[in-house]
Amino acid sequence: MRDKILRFIQENELIKPGSTLVCAVSGGKDSVCLLHVMLSLQKELSITVKAAHLNHQLRGEESDRDEAFVRSLCESLSVPLTVSRADVLARCKETGESVEEAARVLRYRFFASLEGVVATAHTQDDNLETVLLNLVRGTALRGLCGIPPKRGQIVRPMLCVSREEVEQYLLQSGLSHVEDSSNASDLPLRNRLRHEVLPLLRRENPNLSETVFRMDAVLRQEDSYLEKQASSLLQSCALSSGSWSCSVLRAAPQALQARAMRLLLAQLNIAKPAQAHVDALMHLIASSGGSSSVTLPGGKMLRRSYDILSIAADDLPQTFEPKALLLGGETEIPELSLRISCRFVKKYEKSMQSLCTFPFKYDTIDEIKALCVRPRQAGDEIQLPGGGRSLKKLLIDRKVPRDARSLVPVVADRAGVLLVYPLAVSVSRQAQPGDRAILIHFVHEKEYIQKEDTQ
Repeated sequence: MRDKILRFIQENELIKPGSTLVCAVSGGKDSVCLLHVMLSLQKELSITVKAAHLNHQLRGEESDRDEAFVRSLCESLSVPLTVSRADVLARCKETGESVEEAARVLRYRFFASLEGVVATAHTQDDNLETVLLNLVRGTALRGLCGIPPKRGQIVRPMLCVSREEVEQYLLQSGLSHVEDSSNASDLPLRNRLRHEVLPLLRRENPNLSETVFRMDAVLRQEDSYLEKQASSLLQSCALSSGSWSCSVLRAAPQALQARAMRLLLAQLNIAKPAQAHVDALMHLIASSGGSSSVTLPGGKMLRRSYDILSIAADDLPQTFEPKALLLGGETEIPELSLRISCRFVKKYEKSMQSLCTFPFKYDTIDEIKALCVRPRQAGDEIQLPGGGRSLKKLLIDRKVPRDARSLVPVVADRAGVLLVYPLAVSVSRQAQPGDRAILIHFVHEKEYIQKEDTQ
């Protein structure tokens, strides 16, 4: 099993040499196995292993017993240990969350406070239970993808092994652990699935955990591809900050439209949109002519006026602060949730351009230090194929709502406007293949927001 976990770590590039790995140890079978295996792999992986324990204070003396066991275990193994306590019930009263959800939130908040990569002890069986749980509650493709091997600073090195393999390892190694009495209860849905449903399914397929684990690996690849396509779609239809083209959205397959709407809701800080909200937005962009609107959680509103979908004016910032573009670095525009990178290339190639990457002739830039991103100014013009056009007329022609025009990013230097993102590029400044060039790349900071898995 040790070698199996080592291969899984290496194949998925979970831990880099020189890293500090903090094992989340509850005292149960899986986490004791995790700590023991990772200690045995320290030298091969060139890592430093530590441990962390969160006392959820939900089971009285039993919770304190678990904490004492973990302290004793880490002391016997000479492993540095961080211990913290969480008041889960207080959070439940404050937020209305279930005990399970509140505990999960506080647990991952604790993980985020730790320095280093955090390893949790999820196994193939946990992954199977998560997929079944999502099926019972209702899910889309994302819910069938199971628990990811890596997300942010969290890694799961034991996803490749079963609970049975863990038990055999503990027995052979003579390792003790503590039992969580709540695991025997049939009250939580997860436990009922574990004790009642899974035994029936395993009669049909004894290797069900491994089968679903392999399926999830394929589904994660497909989900990642679709997410990137949806992100590109959302950027391609952006007219300005808080404004999008409905006709561009309508031209895409409905599956990508729905994903793009979920990304849009994430950009609006709506972390858990109901399917009804996605359906309402799909209906909104499918309509043509006139105007309509959808009210979202938190009082936010999206309006469609003919072909333009936009955030209601009350939800928009008035403008944004001009910022110098840093060559070889990134510039943040917090008001627009936008990051802009700027880099020099000796020889521009057509393949370097994308929906969000724009090349400009290095020799036409008046002064690199003067290159900036700012709102439009009176008298601004841009050189288009048909000649010069004022930005005022350009924004009117492109039907950018009046209250969003001061939020359109303009890249300029002392010589004039290079780019009106994402509406127009100056033809007189645009680089051609072979030119020395400056590449300017735009990234919406929240476009890959994803909910952490339910573990």
